[in-house]
Amino acid sequence: MTLSPEERLRRSRSVRLHVIVALFTLLVLIAVNAVVSSRYPWWLWVLIAWMPLIGAHTAWAMGLFERNKEGS
Repeated sequence: MTLSPEERLRRSRSVRLHVIVALFTLLVLIAVNAVVSSRYPWWLWVLIAWMPLIGAHTAWAMGLFERNKEGS
């Protein structure tokens, strides 16, 4: 199954928004971590948890999870 150009554009915009929100959130968490407890970088746990989600979202946007309706 191929994605229409409009669907590709919509999906890429949603991934871009997801990445922007993740980066902004991490910047805020890094600042909070620096103020509260700079010895232990707990914001890394958020980064580790969020990266697979962004990877899966990117794969979905590329159409990697779409089923082939003709063959199966």
